[in-house]
Amino acid sequence: MEDGTAELLALWGKGAVASSDLDFANHVKAIAHARFVLRKILRLLDEQAIAGGLQPLQHQALLQIFGAEGPLPVNKVAERLDIAPALASRLIRQLEEKGLVHRARIPDDRRVIAVHASEAGIEVLRTIDNAVHHHVNHFQRQLTDEGKFGALATFSFYLGLDSDPRLALLLTAAGHHAHAHHH
Repeated sequence: MEDGTAELLALWGKGAVASSDLDFANHVKAIAHARFVLRKILRLLDEQAIAGGLQPLQHQALLQIFGAEGPLPVNKVAERLDIAPALASRLIRQLEEKGLVHRARIPDDRRVIAVHASEAGIEVLRTIDNAVHHHVNHFQRQLTDEGKFGALATFSFYLGLDSDPRLALLLTAAGHHAHAHHH
């Protein structure tokens, strides 16, 4: 582990605004690395979706549908994917044609059509997920601890958790751990 990692982690533990004021270069370095990790993992997800016979957005829709508390109305699928309802509707129709989802009216409100995953849909998700784990594990082994924690610090900034004291503790502990290994 490179020297200075403990200091970096302590810096990130102060929160994104503080770390950007104190050391803009390292702040951007962490963001750049986090973006690299995100792009790489999203690309892996897309590749495995395609290998599993789904377009990436179809896969994302199926994930949201199966991952929901109950049958998901079409407009909620659109909301979860951050796409137009018309596109969500088209994706759902494609998934339905493949036998991966079913549409049904909600008993409480007959006007609303909700979607749920079929057994076949769940199996496709499981197959893709297993392939994703295999490829992500391989990618993770190539990352340094500094890179992992830098990415984590940046994700926490995007989520508004960067000044959460629990994250600061985690990063500081990781810094001490990294330091102990170094000496």
